[in-house]
Amino acid sequence: MNEINLAQFILDIVRKKKEQVTELVMAGGVKDMEHYGRLMGNIDGLEYVEQELKSLLEKQELIDDWGYTA
Repeated sequence: MNEINLAQFILDIVRKKKEQVTELVMAGGVKDMEHYGRLMGNIDGLEYVEQELKSLLEKQELIDDWGYTA
């Protein structure tokens, strides 16, 4: 598995986990405010990782398109 495939695989896992946590919150599965805070922190962290992976994949796509090597 090359680096691009690995990044895409991880991105899929992150998106699925974010969706699961969001569904839990939306379905009223929050026990208390502390639990809610932890879940929102999880979503924030997952969104950060998702954005970073997307950015890396976009940069790699530009490098591939232009044939640039650093």
